[in-house]
Amino acid sequence: MSSRDIFLAACNQINDGLAEFGFKASQKGACLKKISADKDLTFEISFQSSTLNSNGYVKLLAHIQITSKRLKKWLKVQTNDVYSNDMIYANQLGYISPSQEWKSWNVFGISQEKTIAEVVNTLKAYAIPIFNLFEDINEAIQFLMTNGTKFNRYTAPSLTPLAFMLCMASKEQAQQFFDNYLMNAPGKKQLLNLYKELEAGKTVDLMHAEFVDAFAIKLAFMQGLKIKERP
Repeated sequence: MSSRDIFLAACNQINDGLAEFGFKASQKGACLKKISADKDLTFEISFQSSTLNSNGYVKLLAHIQITSKRLKKWLKVQTNDVYSNDMIYANQLGYISPSQEWKSWNVFGISQEKTIAEVVNTLKAYAIPIFNLFEDINEAIQFLMTNGTKFNRYTAPSLTPLAFMLCMASKEQAQQFFDNYLMNAPGKKQLLNLYKELEAGKTVDLMHAEFVDAFAIKLAFMQGLKIKERP
C-alpha cells in the first residue's frame, strides 16, 4: 500500500470508531462532518497527512471546527457584503488535549491499531464534548460568557467565537465574553491600542489583518462593544 492508501485507511478506521456519533465521511474518509439538530451548525473533524510521509512512515494530524450558516449570512449583512466567515471555533486536536502541541500520530506499522484507538479516544474525550455543547445554542452562549473557550483544562482562551456571540447572543452577553477575554488576553496592549485607534477615527478595513485578532476587535467596535481598560 502507498502512504496515501495507509493514511486513508487510518482515517476510515477512525471514522468507524466514531460511528455512534453520526458523522458522514467525505474526501475518501479524510473529512468527517455532522450537522446540528437545528440544521445550522456543522461539526467537522478533518485529517491531514504529513508531507514527510513515506512507505514506512505515515503521520496523521487531526483538526476540528464548528461553522454556522446563520453566522456567515449575518456577517455579510453587518459588513455590507465585504466580509463573510462561518467559523465559530477551530483548533488542532493536540491543543485541546493533554498533548498541548501540534500533535501528529504515526498510523503505520505494528502500533497502528493502538495509535488509531488513541486518536479515537482523544476525539471522544476532547472534541465530541465541544460539539455536544454547541448542540444547545443557549447552553453554548452561557458557557462562553463564563468560561470563554476553556472547554477543558487544556484549551486556551480564544476570541474567535466573538462573532458567534454578537450574532446569536444579546449584546450584554457578547460584552461579557469580550470583557472576560480581554482581562488576561495575550497581546492585550496591541488589542487595546487598535480599539483606541478606531475610536480616534481610524478607517475600519476588514480585509486587512494587523494581527490575529484584529478582525474581532474591529467587529467589536462596529457592534458597539466597549473596552473599559486602557494600556
